[in-house]
Amino acid sequence: MRNISSLKNDFLGICIPFAYYFCILPDIVEFKKIFYKAAYKFYTVIIYLMAIACQAGQFVKLYQLFHEENKLWDEIIRNYTTTSVHCFALMKCVFLRGKVSGEIFKKVLKYEEDVYESDNQDLKSVYQSALASVTKTRFYLAGIIGVVGFYIIALALGEPYYIQKGNETVTVRRLLLSAWTPWEDSILLSFLATSLMGAYLSMFFIVSDMICYSLIFFGICQTEVLHLYISHFSRYSTETQETDGHAKWISRRLHQRKCIIIHQEIISYVKDLNDVMKNIMILDFVPSSIQLAGMIYQMMTYPNIVQGILVSQFVITLIGRNFIYCNAANVLAVRSKMIAYAWYETDWTEMPPDVKKNILICITRSQRPLYIGIGNFQNISLETFLVIMKGTYSYVMLLTTI
Repeated sequence: MRNISSLKNDFLGICIPFAYYFCILPDIVEFKKIFYKAAYKFYTVIIYLMAIACQAGQFVKLYQLFHEENKLWDEIIRNYTTTSVHCFALMKCVFLRGKVSGEIFKKVLKYEEDVYESDNQDLKSVYQSALASVTKTRFYLAGIIGVVGFYIIALALGEPYYIQKGNETVTVRRLLLSAWTPWEDSILLSFLATSLMGAYLSMFFIVSDMICYSLIFFGICQTEVLHLYISHFSRYSTETQETDGHAKWISRRLHQRKCIIIHQEIISYVKDLNDVMKNIMILDFVPSSIQLAGMIYQMMTYPNIVQGILVSQFVITLIGRNFIYCNAANVLAVRSKMIAYAWYETDWTEMPPDVKKNILICITRSQRPLYIGIGNFQNISLETFLVIMKGTYSYVMLLTTI
């Protein structure tokens, strides 16, 4: 039986509690009493209804901005940028709550248990090295919190904009979140309400990103472990021979079989992960150039250089998250393809014919790298990042002509 306390996992780290309390975690928690399960389901409904209400406020405001007689294009662009980011983040959370995601989470939890129960210190060392990479996502969390803080300061210092209603000029203060609230007549209440709404929706954005990063890095971790077993093929085969008393060739066959099984498990894991993430990546990458262009346009249009610098923190964060996704997926593809070289570099000349034949098959299979796709359109790589940045530049140039 798994409860939230038993789901503690070093690899997923703070993703587990955040995903649990914001109801992004798949259905892998088992409750001791039916009442607790029903209560959590009710809590989940409340959490998402609040998120939908905040999102609806943004859409209502966008509708109002489009129907103003004198359209404020900079405010429309700002609203669209944040609205699309938050909307797609909520949709990502829905995908992550699916059944396949639950199986992926269970694999990660079980894998870490097996690693820590193992006596293989090299295996633990490789795993700890992978942990060092994935724990850097905490800096992403801290960075986003800092960005939200800077964004609040920038808007608090910002100049109001003016709307002409008939013969009257109305002064409107910029709010953290471009959203409709019931307290439109009160600047203070509107600012507090939109600040809370923005912070609340940002949590779905942050946690869903951290989970996706961690799951991609876990695939890389598995390939590193396979590299360990293949590159030390003779040593592990000899250990099997001495421990179990097998003949030399049998121990070679047994260790090769173990490596093939691990490779098949990696392929299965990445396939399941891709089935979940390929739709999520459409939400992240297709509109990312427009979102980035919108934020850069805001940065350029702020009259105060200090405000522009503060808003630029968010621009840097959006660029950074795209690079992390592209780089992680690219590393997964490269390392999975390097498995072929690891097999080739083993001392295969002294192995029996059937093991040599299997090595050829393993090398052939490894020629097809493991990818995370953007829908069924293309695979994510560093080239994808360059395409996003080129698209961003084109959209920025377009916006400056409006």
